[in-house]
Amino acid sequence: MSDVSEKRWDRKALRFAVGYPVLLAIGFGLASLTFRGRVPEPVAWLWDADGGRAFVPFIGYLVGGAVLVAVVGAALCLQAALLSRPPISRRIFMAGGVGMSMFLTTVLASGLIGQDGIRDARDSHPDPIVLAMGSGATVAFAVVMLFAFKPDEQWSPRDQEALLEVLEPDRAASTFSYWAHARSSVFVMLGIIGISVSLLLLVVSPWISLALTLAALLAAGSLVVRVAVSPETVSVFLAGVVPVLRFSPGRVLRAGAETVAARRFGGWGYRRKGPVVSILAASGEAVEVVLDDGRRLTFSGRDGDTARRVVDVLRAAAGA
Repeated sequence: MSDVSEKRWDRKALRFAVGYPVLLAIGFGLASLTFRGRVPEPVAWLWDADGGRAFVPFIGYLVGGAVLVAVVGAALCLQAALLSRPPISRRIFMAGGVGMSMFLTTVLASGLIGQDGIRDARDSHPDPIVLAMGSGATVAFAVVMLFAFKPDEQWSPRDQEALLEVLEPDRAASTFSYWAHARSSVFVMLGIIGISVSLLLLVVSPWISLALTLAALLAAGSLVVRVAVSPETVSVFLAGVVPVLRFSPGRVLRAGAETVAARRFGGWGYRRKGPVVSILAASGEAVEVVLDDGRRLTFSGRDGDTARRVVDVLRAAAGA
């Protein structure tokens, strides 16, 4: 069991992935205790232009905020400790986890400091100076972590592919993975909305700003698809990591490569309507499959050559 765990996790990264958000949460909790008696009871945790609009006991704010920082930060950072992830993915997750936990701490701290010395939380607003300085430090630290974190060198999928090509060349030709994504202009637009607009909304409500940022990230993730193909199984992942479809090529009744329009299936990303399932990063080349259980699947093929290569593997595995 220990050997399996060592092969799955980078222990050095795992310790940091759990330890950093937890220590940051503990630090926030201890620092927040110094404000007890200096802030109203209950305190505001949600604001609009007129002031506080939703309230919670001081201890609830402290404990809930600390748990939020620890859980969200650790959930993201833990992905960076998985050895199965590509190195660049692990670096992005580590930077994202560190940045998100710091940003949450900044939002919580600005909300608390904005209520210092105020009798009624309805008259409070998050402290803009703390929010601005903390957000700037968060971005800087996340960028530094992106470049500073270097995942340990492990046996990579490329090494596995090279070995497979030597030992089983026919199987190697039928085992591959590829990425498909929307046009770069779409990601630029999402970046403008997720960063520029959310920063402007910080003066209105940090929670609305956070929600908009998360929505932009989720939208961007739904426009990136990774497909892993082998004679035994085909798996489709949104954002490259979230499994949304898995089937055996042996169950394929019919497969083909077509040029499709995403609007025909209800739009980009993951869509399901009865037996019809689509995972499309963009309109264009796609693989269309009919399974023996009646499901009709459509997923992005990146380009015509890749889509036809997938179809050849499916037909060969199904004996067609």
